[in-house]
Amino acid sequence: MSEDRLYILLAKILCKEATPAEIADFQLVISKSQESKELFQNLEELWCTHASDANSSVESEEAFLVHIAKLKDQSPDFAELNYHELDTESEDFQLYPTKSYWYQRWQSLAAFLVFMVFTVSAYQLYSHKKTNELNGLSQFTEIKVSLGAKTKVQLPDGSKVWVNSDSKLSYPESFKGNTREIYLEGEAYFDVVKDSKHPFIVHTSGIDIRVLGTAFNVKAYKAESTIEATLVHGLIEVTKTEHPNESKIILHPHEKLIFDKLAKEESVIKHPAASTEKLAVKYSLPSPAIIISPLSKNIADSAIKETSWIYNRLTFEDERFEELAIKIERWFNVHITISNEKIKSYRTTGTFENETIDEALKELQYLVPFNYKLNGREVMITKN
Repeated sequence: MSEDRLYILLAKILCKEATPAEIADFQLVISKSQESKELFQNLEELWCTHASDANSSVESEEAFLVHIAKLKDQSPDFAELNYHELDTESEDFQLYPTKSYWYQRWQSLAAFLVFMVFTVSAYQLYSHKKTNELNGLSQFTEIKVSLGAKTKVQLPDGSKVWVNSDSKLSYPESFKGNTREIYLEGEAYFDVVKDSKHPFIVHTSGIDIRVLGTAFNVKAYKAESTIEATLVHGLIEVTKTEHPNESKIILHPHEKLIFDKLAKEESVIKHPAASTEKLAVKYSLPSPAIIISPLSKNIADSAIKETSWIYNRLTFEDERFEELAIKIERWFNVHITISNEKIKSYRTTGTFENETIDEALKELQYLVPFNYKLNGREVMITKN
């Protein structure tokens, strides 16, 4: 067996991608050569210390140095060599060891180990890239938006996405295959370019949303128990992530869907009320998994509460103060502590547009009786 073939088999075995036939061939080779067997054992130990998902040569070097330290412990001769002082590219570099056999052997082995680390890493990268190409995927771009900020993104197909604060959007550098798939954690408003041959799919933690060309808002924060999808124009198809083969739900213009991630009741209810809490009380049963409610059709798109944030307005309607506080934290990049349970239960309605956090809190005091203390980005709310 050629050395090149041996190296390839080594890489595939360490990556756990070798076929049974390839493993048998390799075992046959090392059974006939004690030197090859020892090399493989060293490489296997090195690979176990090497993080297989390392992103940089720095991490590879750290793993290599860990292995070198082990070799030094095993051989006193090896400890005499300082690898940080080697410069193999320098014409003036010469090494005159006392025991040339040991230094030559370990120097060759060390060079071979470094070569194999990068060979295996390169093989993994190639295999991963090849798999992605076969699956119609490409490299993903990740957009993270911090607290108190918003951003606008244009996707490879020309679709536009407004991403709200404390959110993460992941999408491929180019859409390949039969679909256009992206991933969202947080809130975003989508204006999707119509392409009936390539459906647009938004994946969230609880539901998947499939569209052809439309405008809609998705709110899917990981820390919140509900996911909301609000349709402005067009049609969208919603399925549960964990049960994709169940009945699909079609949302029509000016309709809002609320998916309760914690609900035990699997029913779908259509009702004018948009609050899962109110519905649970009215029907005296556990919160349904999905609620669909209509939005007013007599208002402009810019006045819709669920999408007002893209027009730089924080709008809230009959909102529990505790839930409003979470929105204020994201909007103004602050941390709010409410020390009184009664204050948390108050319901409020209003809009913030150009206010500072101090001005917003002062306006809220007209609606809810409370005191507050603002210290940098920390807000303490106490009973009045």
